[in-house]
Amino acid sequence: MYNCDVKKITITGSSGVGKTTLSKQIAQELDLPLIEETARVLCAEMGFARIGDIPEQEKFKHDVLIKQIESESKHESFVADRSAIDCWILWQRWNICTAMTFDTETLYTRVAAHADCYTHIIYIPPLFAPEDDGFRWVEPDYVKQIDRITRMTLYDLNLWGKTLTISKNTLEERISEVRNWLDS
Repeated sequence: MYNCDVKKITITGSSGVGKTTLSKQIAQELDLPLIEETARVLCAEMGFARIGDIPEQEKFKHDVLIKQIESESKHESFVADRSAIDCWILWQRWNICTAMTFDTETLYTRVAAHADCYTHIIYIPPLFAPEDDGFRWVEPDYVKQIDRITRMTLYDLNLWGKTLTISKNTLEERISEVRNWLDS
């Protein structure tokens, strides 16, 4: 088992890279609360099957960030399947073809301030083609765009020093990578 220090672990990366599978396993192994993917939870609570079905997209983006930060603030330690950082990443991608607004800087400032709370960030690059689960976007160019924005965001927020980049494909190998990193 791992030491008892506070651990605020978030797992980030593009669609279908294995974040949910890894986050569930790590939370179980560390006996930490799991914060499920907030956008998926809110979408279901609102009665929608896909994010694209939600009519008030701008409000939804804000609601996801607020709920994410609230969920993370409830626990001294946790494992999060996505994070406030992902809210910023997705905000950038969803607004890529529209003019950025004042809300963009407000969101960025809030995410940047909150990102300091994470003790460990696990970044999973796209190492295999994602499965379509009917909820997430798995189009190859979209996956590449999210991955690029993820890497740029981790750099911009100066988070690489507390980030593990997963390099293995199987769950067992990934868990081993995370164990070794947390124990070092």
